Amino acid sequence: MSYGDERDGENSRASIERLWYYHLNLPQKVINEISCLVDEVREQAYMEVFEQNKEHKGYWLTEEVAYRYAKEAKIYRRIYGEQYIGEIRSLGEELQKQYGVTEIEAINILFERNVRDYVNKYYRLRKMIPNDVNQEKIFKKIIFEALDKGKSFWNLDLRGLYND
Repeated sequence: MSYGDERDGENSRASIERLWYYHLNLPQKVINEISCLVDEVREQAYMEVFEQNKEHKGYWLTEEVAYRYAKEAKIYRRIYGEQYIGEIRSLGEELQKQYGVTEIEAINILFERNVRDYVNKYYRLRKMIPNDVNQEKIFKKIIFEALDKGKSFWNLDLRGLYND
């Protein structure tokens, strides 16, 4: 991450903190505590995606590969029917072994369902991009979880509140 990115992140954090300070009249202590939790959640998300990246076996799934398998499966489906048996099943197993996808992902790819979602999932995994590290979303989720649990913001201890 370059210096400019870090500074932009701090500027956006400051604007989010100001927004919540003025709109909810939260004490600065609570806002600082929430900001620390946001950092912890973001760090945890990066660590999880790093571990998943290390555990991945095989090649990385791309859109071209997924549609090539789907096209081949379509030919077999015309010959043998729409069930996940025989040649189509062996294509799915090959997809699982070579590209590290799960069985349900392989089935869905072969039947051309949610292909872009799976390609996006493995692209993000390969590039180590966590799914959700948006500071404002995390900030809102923490606050609304506290409100749902009936916590008072004036004496709020947020440790252990956000477990995702």
